[in-house]
Amino acid sequence: MSLDLVFPDAAAFADRLRALSQDEIEQFQELWSQAQEELCRWPVRHAATLLLGPFDDDVFLAVQDWIVSHGRQTMQRVQDDPDSLVELAPDRHYARIDWFCGLPIEAHIAATGAPFAVDGPSGPDTPVGTAADLTDEIRTRHRFPRLTAYLDDNPWIERPWRRAAS
Repeated sequence: MSLDLVFPDAAAFADRLRALSQDEIEQFQELWSQAQEELCRWPVRHAATLLLGPFDDDVFLAVQDWIVSHGRQTMQRVQDDPDSLVELAPDRHYARIDWFCGLPIEAHIAATGAPFAVDGPSGPDTPVGTAADLTDEIRTRHRFPRLTAYLDDNPWIERPWRRAAS
């Protein structure tokens, strides 16, 4: 079982999950949760904030799912270089939609008649690492040159440094 597959949409993802056995669905859910936890880092959240505008913690979970849905290679690239999140800009309209996290549960219910046994929340409550000050435009541009260039080309996206000035 791996997360190397890229799922172009939730329907295809759901179909693939429903074809798995109960054990495979549970294993997939565990791998998905681990992948999501790996993305719970301040640099990833900052990159997503630049690409998408401000969002809350619940939306960040959906953003993590969205990144994971693009496959292990993309996820690793974003972890290694959060500025590379700009490569997902053409798909950004799906980033805030909370549709991936429930699909393994639905597949598990279809396979077993019951949801997963819940041991409690997993993963960190807040992103790992140190939060940066995105309102510092110079530092933000230095740290995220591709994303800030994307912002320059898309003036309708809110800039953190403009929020601070108002």
